[in-house]
Order: sequence, then structure tokens, then C-alpha cells
Amino acid sequence: MHFHSILNLLDVAFPILFLNVLMFHLIHCDQTGGRDDAKVSIPATVVLRYMFTPAELRADENLCSELEEDVRDECGKLGPLDAVKVCENHPQGVILVKYKDRKDAHKCVELMNGRWFGGRQIHASIDDGSINHAAIRDIEEETDRLEMFGAELEAD
Repeated sequence: MHFHSILNLLDVAFPILFLNVLMFHLIHCDQTGGRDDAKVSIPATVVLRYMFTPAELRADENLCSELEEDVRDECGKLGPLDAVKVCENHPQGVILVKYKDRKDAHKCVELMNGRWFGGRQIHASIDDGSINHAAIRDIEEETDRLEMFGAELEAD
């Protein structure tokens, strides 16, 4: 009796499992039997250089949020975004734009590279991940800032 119950269960479960596998294959695979990369989203980040100077950000407390909003609006037209990050202390005025799909990131590079913004020509490229852009600081400006701070402390 127990053996027949197992066979009955397999008679019901196997067709359902087969249908699920078939549907997955039809949705996620191309006609040659391989995976269809057009249906797979691979995130990618675009590096936009020369969008601002750190001095401009220090002079205008609203500029960082305005830049982030403007870039989100403009770049978001090309596809869904994961994040927009203004690297406030980067000497090259870097803004990182992370797309959910690398195809949209490549469209962004095509659209933004060479474009003019705030009197500067933007350099757009795909981030290869080898540099932590958010951690980069302008050493000369940082040294000047610390010297001024030290002079202020000594003056008091």
C-alpha cells in the first residue's frame, strides 16, 4: 500500500515539476538552448568626471543634493538606477551612477561622454571597480585646509 502511495504521488508531482522546468526554460533561455543574456540584468556603475569642483561644493551647501537630483533625473531616463553618489572630495568632480543593468550604463556613457555641464566637458566611463572614488581626496586642498584650521586654533 505504501509503495502505491509513492507511485501516485510521483504521478502527480512529476508533471508539475516538468511543467515548472519547461516554463523556466522558455522564460530564461534562448532558442539554441542557452541562457538568454538579454533577460539577465547585470548591474554596472558609470563614473562621471568633471561635474563639479570640491570648492564649488564647499561654497554652496545645496549643490551636492542638487547635483544628485539632476543626475538622477537625467540618467534615470535611460533605465532603472540603484544609486547616485556625489564623491564630494574627489578632485575630478566625480559622480557615480549605478544602473541595475549594464546595457543602460553603456547608454549613459554614450549620452554623457563629451557633453558639457557647468562650463566643463564631462568624461563618462564604466567603473571597473579598481578605485574607491568616494575615498579619493585632493591632497593639496586637504593640506591647505588643515593649515588654515591650525592657524585658527593658534590664533584663539
